[in-house]
Amino acid sequence: MSHKFPYRLGVLSPVPPYNFPLMIQLLGRYTHPIMEFAHANSYWRTLHHRGGLVMVRVEGEGNIHHPQLHIWVMNANTTIEPDELLAQVAHILCIDLNYSPFYEFAKSQPALWAVVEPMIGLHWLRTQTAFEALMHTIIEQQIAWVAAQKAQRWLVEWGGHFLEADGLRGYAFPTPSQIAGATVDELVPLKITFKRMNLMISIAQRITAGDLNLESILDMTAHQAYDVLVSIKGIGRWTASWTLQRTLAVHHVVGHNDVALQAAVGRYFFGIDGKVSPQATLDTFHQYGDYAALAANYTIMRWIFDKY
Repeated sequence: MSHKFPYRLGVLSPVPPYNFPLMIQLLGRYTHPIMEFAHANSYWRTLHHRGGLVMVRVEGEGNIHHPQLHIWVMNANTTIEPDELLAQVAHILCIDLNYSPFYEFAKSQPALWAVVEPMIGLHWLRTQTAFEALMHTIIEQQIAWVAAQKAQRWLVEWGGHFLEADGLRGYAFPTPSQIAGATVDELVPLKITFKRMNLMISIAQRITAGDLNLESILDMTAHQAYDVLVSIKGIGRWTASWTLQRTLAVHHVVGHNDVALQAAVGRYFFGIDGKVSPQATLDTFHQYGDYAALAANYTIMRWIFDKY
C-alpha cells in the first residue's frame, strides 16, 4: 500500500511513569546527534525495516502518569509492516519497563533520591540491534563522551543509510557487512585506537561469515547475554555491561571503570569536584543491592543533564 507522507502509524502507551519531555531534553544535550534526535519537541529516528529504511517521528501526549506516544511515518523507501514497525519503535523507546519499584526504593535512600527524583520517568533508549549497541560501546572505550559522539556520528554518515523529511536528515546504523568490508585506513576518522578499529572489523566479519550470532542475545536473559559478550575476544566487563544496557535496557553490572560515572559519584555522593576510585564507585552502588546498576544508570543520566 502506498502512502502520502507523513502519515500516522499508531499510538503507543508506555508503562507509567514515563517522561517523554525529559527524554527530549536529554537528547538535546547531545553535542553531535547520532541517529536519534529531538526536533520540535518530537523524537526522530530512521530505522532499518524489511530491507529498506523508514523515518519516524514520535510525539508525546498526556503526562508522566498517563503517557501516550503518537507515531508518524515521515518517509520510507520500503514496504511497511505496521505492527512490526510499531514493535521496533516500542522496543527502542522502552515503553514496557516499569521503574516504579525502583523509585519507591530510592525514596528510602536520601543520597540516591537526591539524584533520581528529578529524573523520574526518564528511560535510557535501546538500540535497534545488538550490533549497533556493541559498535557504539567499543567506540566509547576510554574516550570522552563528546569525542565519542563525534566518532559515532562520522560512522553513521560513512554508512550512508539515510532518509530526509521536513529538511531533516536521519541516519540508520551501518550494516555488519559494511564494517566487515572496511579497512582500518577507512575508519581512521573515528580517531580511536587501531586496536579498537580492528576489533570492530573482526566482529563484523564474524557476524557476516555466520560465526557469531550477536542478535541472539536479544532473546537471552541478562546473565546469558553477558556471558556471550565477554566470550568475544576483546570484549571486557565495561563494554559488555554497557552493550547490555543499550540492547536490553537491563542493568545488572555497574560500569565502575567508567570515568564519567566515577566523576558523577564524586559529585553526588561524596561532594567533591573530581572522580573517585573504581572500588569506591562499586561500593557506592552495591549498597543498593539489586538496584545497584539501575542506580548507576540514573546517576550517569543526571550527570549528562548537569554537565552538558
